[in-house]
Amino acid sequence: MKLKFIRPMYLLIAAMLLTFTLGGSPLTSVNAATTTQKASWLWDTTLIKKSGSTVLNFYKNQSVNVIYLQINRNINISYYKTFIRQAAAQGIEVHALDGNSTWALTSQRTQLTTLLKWIENYQASAAENEKFKGIHFDIEPYLLPDWNTNQKSIVSQWQSNVLYMVQRANDLKLPIAADLPFWLHTIKVPDGTSTLSSWMLKQYNSVTLMSYRDTSNGIFNAAKAILEEGAALNKKVFTGVETNNTSEGSTISFYEEGAAYMNQELDKLVLLTSGYASFGGIAVHDYLGWKALVER
Repeated sequence: MKLKFIRPMYLLIAAMLLTFTLGGSPLTSVNAATTTQKASWLWDTTLIKKSGSTVLNFYKNQSVNVIYLQINRNINISYYKTFIRQAAAQGIEVHALDGNSTWALTSQRTQLTTLLKWIENYQASAAENEKFKGIHFDIEPYLLPDWNTNQKSIVSQWQSNVLYMVQRANDLKLPIAADLPFWLHTIKVPDGTSTLSSWMLKQYNSVTLMSYRDTSNGIFNAAKAILEEGAALNKKVFTGVETNNTSEGSTISFYEEGAAYMNQELDKLVLLTSGYASFGGIAVHDYLGWKALVER
């Protein structure tokens, strides 16, 4: 839960320690379980094949230390090995990313099995500095057409698949995380015993909130309830921000305001969240949008 008070000096120290999240020097060693992170999604996996060095140089300049890299099984594993090895040399962890809204359904569990088997085979063939350091899922069942009319059943199936994924990740000895909407605390699990966000926090090693707003206060207010749940459960919560143009409204993304303004707001966000032991860092969505924002 939120600390009762914070001394001004603590705020100053916290800001200094977390400057790497705002463009300072990246950590030389990153432990995803215990260290504050600056993460980013990389959805276009073909980029590791044709411009991996460019991607890593950008992320290094932005002090990113965790990349969520989407798995594209059409890309030869040699490119993954090279990219992850080069990232590791710069102190950057790479986590295997994938997801689909239908993956919440038990009828689609074979899709999960196929992905997790690919990760298992890859890990077995990779050198230590070429291995993924975690698994990251993006499953958004509220995008399914029958979410509003069949929510209880979908949530129950989602829970079942999460338990399956977590067990498989444990077998692989990899931490597992997921993207979650910031409003998930407003939904109860089918038996009514807890919020769905609290239940998810108990299963995953950490969660990344899609707390997409274009002000520090907006991001903080969106994330606050689940930050409090994370603190009570001793789990890390990452606050996600958007850089792409979106049709969801002008308050969602930093696309209109630009990179300099975004960095200023993230600076403020670090101070706003410094009283929460659950705050794990910031995740920026996504590489292409962020790069365009910086270059613009």
